[in-house]
Amino acid sequence: MPPLPPIGIYPGNFSLNVFGLAGLFGADESISFIQTIHHYKARKFLGWYNSPGSLNVGKKCGKLAKSRFWDWLFPGPDEEPTKFFELDGKQGPKYVASRSGYVLGYTGHFAYFIMQKSKEELGYQLKGRVTKRNKVTIIKTQPQLVREIPPRIGRHTLVAILPIGVSFITCALCGWAHDWFCFSMILLGIVLNGIFSVVIGSARLKLQGVNSAPTAPPGDGMLMDGDDIVLLIGKERDVATITRGKFILEYDPWPVEYEYAAIGFCSLLFIIQFLCQLLLIPQGTLFGQIMFLSSLVASWAYNSYLSLIDNEYIQQQLILEGLHLEEHHMMTYSLGTRTTAAVFACLVLQPPVICAESEWVDLDFELESVIRAFIPNDTQVWVTWRKKISEAMRQRNSNQDACHGLLKMSSEEESYFEAGERKLLKNLLEDAKTAYDLAMEVQKWLKEK
Repeated sequence: MPPLPPIGIYPGNFSLNVFGLAGLFGADESISFIQTIHHYKARKFLGWYNSPGSLNVGKKCGKLAKSRFWDWLFPGPDEEPTKFFELDGKQGPKYVASRSGYVLGYTGHFAYFIMQKSKEELGYQLKGRVTKRNKVTIIKTQPQLVREIPPRIGRHTLVAILPIGVSFITCALCGWAHDWFCFSMILLGIVLNGIFSVVIGSARLKLQGVNSAPTAPPGDGMLMDGDDIVLLIGKERDVATITRGKFILEYDPWPVEYEYAAIGFCSLLFIIQFLCQLLLIPQGTLFGQIMFLSSLVASWAYNSYLSLIDNEYIQQQLILEGLHLEEHHMMTYSLGTRTTAAVFACLVLQPPVICAESEWVDLDFELESVIRAFIPNDTQVWVTWRKKISEAMRQRNSNQDACHGLLKMSSEEESYFEAGERKLLKNLLEDAKTAYDLAMEVQKWLKEK
């Protein structure tokens, strides 16, 4: 076998092939930076660095522009801004209205995060019989007076000095070394990413509620997700904002013909930037290419740091602040059985009035719908149990001992049911007593402002 030829290294002809990294490397992290740009104050002014991933960023952001020209240039369905920034698209749990009995199969973005917040709460562990715990969170909805959500102040502002400083320093060093190819590409990346950040971050984040008639009855109801229940107490408009409200991004009008054309133009420049890098970076010196790569690495590190921030947690906090839901407006209980949770929910949602038998239907309270949302059983034991719950709820504010007396088996029922059924009914009624006592305590909290 002939000997292998010696490997010669000629620095003068050596060229780093970094253009693929420039256009493709770090695209996901760059997009994560863009998707949270509206959450933080001054974030749109911190994009003056040579960011990687220009090709994929341009292709994805270009779908925000809406016109036949942009659709031809960036094929595929148009991206809605709220969907692109992940401010919409989450499917919330089922909603059951306690007054009308109306059932909404799924709710929207806000309800999803409200339910997630309730799941995170440990809740007060209620004593009593335990089969499988159900968590019930009560929320006193508040009037939404402020629709525009102010941006938060983040610690990442100082961290942005790293990629910005590295990009300007490497650009200056390329000029000092007379490598104008790499100098121009780093400078182009700084200017383009900075302008794009200002353009795409210029929108104002707002909360869009749902209007209702001034004479509309209270919108009390419950969100249901398995063993997690959220009871919403308040006006129809405030409850509807949680179940059907959404974020919107409001951009100032630009002096161009088509909506979001400025974003489309910047996206086109990202594609051009990638092509320029493809052609010009290999023409630079080894030193210039190392400087170019260094600016990308620093920017990628900063974007990676920002991508670690939990976007869902930020949105959850923005929703709670936008809806004015402080900790003292929410209370969570962990109940031992499904029947305890069902009776407790009925008592909390029931209008706090005492009325005659003939006036019961005028309350517009769908007791049957609320209970069936928890337990749809129709055996004789459950029918009897629901009847007793209804009788006790009519007397809920009159006398506690009298209500407890209604939650006991009569002699006729003891003789009618078999031993197993009697035991089941007795347990169910004990659960109802536990729920009743807790609801009477919670009623005092509900009356507080």
